[in-house]
Amino acid sequence: MKRLKRVLLVLFCFVFLSQSQSAMAKEIPSEQIGLDVIFVMDYSGSMKSNDPDQTAKGMVKAFIDTVHSADIRIGFVAYNDRIVSSAAPVSVKTQEERDSLKGMMDSAGYSGNTDTGLGINYAYGLSGQETGRKRMIVLISDGETDLKGSKTGRTLERSNGDLKDTVAACQSQGIPIYTVAFGKYDGNKEILKEIAKQTSAENYTVERPETLIDVLYGIFHSNMAYRIQEITDGIYGAGSQSIRVKLDDAYLDEMDVLMISPQQILDTTIVYGDQQIQPVNLVHYSVAKLSDVKSDIKELNIQTNTSKDQGLKVYLISYRNLVPVLDIDVDIDRNKPVPFRIYFKDKNGSIITDEAFYKNFTPKIELYADGQSANGRTTLNTEVKDGVIVGEAKLSSSGTYYIDSRLDDVMESCVFETVRLQVVNTPPAGELPQKLGLNPLSKEKRLVLNDYFHDSDGDALTYSLEESTKSAASVTLDKGILTVKPIKSGRESLVIKVSDGESAISFQYSFQVIPLWKAYWWAFLLGALLLGAIIWRIFHKPRPELEVITEKKAQNRFQGKMDAYFIGQPEGEEEIPPLTFPMYKIKDNRVSIGDLMKEYSEASEALGLDRIFLIADEERRMVLYHSSDSAIMLGSSIVCKKIQYSVCFGDIITITSLEGDYDLEIHYISMIQ
Repeated sequence: MKRLKRVLLVLFCFVFLSQSQSAMAKEIPSEQIGLDVIFVMDYSGSMKSNDPDQTAKGMVKAFIDTVHSADIRIGFVAYNDRIVSSAAPVSVKTQEERDSLKGMMDSAGYSGNTDTGLGINYAYGLSGQETGRKRMIVLISDGETDLKGSKTGRTLERSNGDLKDTVAACQSQGIPIYTVAFGKYDGNKEILKEIAKQTSAENYTVERPETLIDVLYGIFHSNMAYRIQEITDGIYGAGSQSIRVKLDDAYLDEMDVLMISPQQILDTTIVYGDQQIQPVNLVHYSVAKLSDVKSDIKELNIQTNTSKDQGLKVYLISYRNLVPVLDIDVDIDRNKPVPFRIYFKDKNGSIITDEAFYKNFTPKIELYADGQSANGRTTLNTEVKDGVIVGEAKLSSSGTYYIDSRLDDVMESCVFETVRLQVVNTPPAGELPQKLGLNPLSKEKRLVLNDYFHDSDGDALTYSLEESTKSAASVTLDKGILTVKPIKSGRESLVIKVSDGESAISFQYSFQVIPLWKAYWWAFLLGALLLGAIIWRIFHKPRPELEVITEKKAQNRFQGKMDAYFIGQPEGEEEIPPLTFPMYKIKDNRVSIGDLMKEYSEASEALGLDRIFLIADEERRMVLYHSSDSAIMLGSSIVCKKIQYSVCFGDIITITSLEGDYDLEIHYISMIQ
């Protein structure tokens, strides 16, 4: 019985692998490879005693009802000494398709002799030659070929010949034939074992047909995206039962409710949201398939009737149909991080970003060099970040590497295809300066080679001096420092080997030690220029700044007027009345305040007004410039000597003599106030 479970486990492994082929390289989703399964079922008369309730049929029909609605097609061949009934592999995605296939299986009963070669050969013919799909055959029989009394005209030798030829054809085409010795097997089981062995499959034995019901549970112990939860296992009294099931799995594509009982399963309804689903009742077990799973529905209700002391097991099988993707660059450089991401895509091709979802997974990412898959594996660390699983690899040596990856959680194990990484080493690069500026009197020059050469992979560089002519300079190389000491004028050539540990370059370098007369010609020129500058400095007298300002402002004319008030005079001196100077009448563009106050020569001299100048500026302004010793204020600002200050209408100029006995206040105003 346990071995028969393994048949369907392997079958479901094929289903899963057909949906979840691993992704390699950047943004390449896994390919979906379909699966065609053909059940070859013994319908001979001996099956009446070995399977009186036709449980073998029930097992296959249960598989049809419970298999995930993926890209799988199921066919069957019912045989005795003839082909009783058959169907080429067909889709089982809809309930109508499943019911149609099961109906054809029920169209005949057990009778007649056994011709296993005929059944296997016929199934092979039905499997077709469509490319891009996997094919599998499952043989269920209670005895070896027996044609005694058969009226078909076939012989045992012909049947065995057909069997041998078909097994050879399946072996060459990679079609496994799984064999099940059913009930009290009549004959040599070694034949079934050999069929399975030659086609890289397995053989199983099931002795009691009533135990086949347990296969429905064993089916799901395989490598596919599922989770099976036991909801209840108990003895119930007669009456109506309501069993509530909490739903907490995410991103489900399908759910099946599986009910198992040694008694007849009575009327049952599965309430899911606003749906009421009637299970497919197969006497001792029934299956309800929910293919339209809603993420917002968190509960379903199983409403069933039970007879007195009825044993009942209920399972919820949850399926997930997501495409796993390994996102990684395959052409990389040494010593540089190679980030990778692992995530799922939904049926619309959208990446699922959900940190809580991915934290339920256990990634295993192993890196190894070419030829070291057995003993040289390194496990890469991963973390959940930005809604997906991320990590990185860093390779210090060039060559070919491989990454084996898998992703496990309670529902599935995703095994990705091996990713091939090609790590390329970039040789060192760089150059030394073309001119060193050396002459025979120069001091030695030291060049730190790391300042001139680099490695894009980040490798530490080593240097060695391979050749040197030693004709014009002494050259040494120690710890990456090139020391050049000039000896005489001429050209020096050398070769430096630069290595990053994996590859090296030979850098040919040549430089000139120039003669002294070429080296110091500039010194003579500089001396001559310096002497000329000194002579120019001695004999050249620059124009006074006041003259420069006046010439620069020559196009401007004075505007407005100035009112002058002596607010401070020496005691005993006659008081000077307020004065007004119509500036617009002045024809020149420069005037000293002393020129304006010639009548008051004593005060003008004390205040140094002859050295205080006003120059006409643009926009009715004036430039104030002085070299007097008096203290001068423009508004609240101190007016320094030989610095230009701009005077606008409304500004007040205050002049205080050095002795402090004269204070003059001048207001610059427009003609119209």
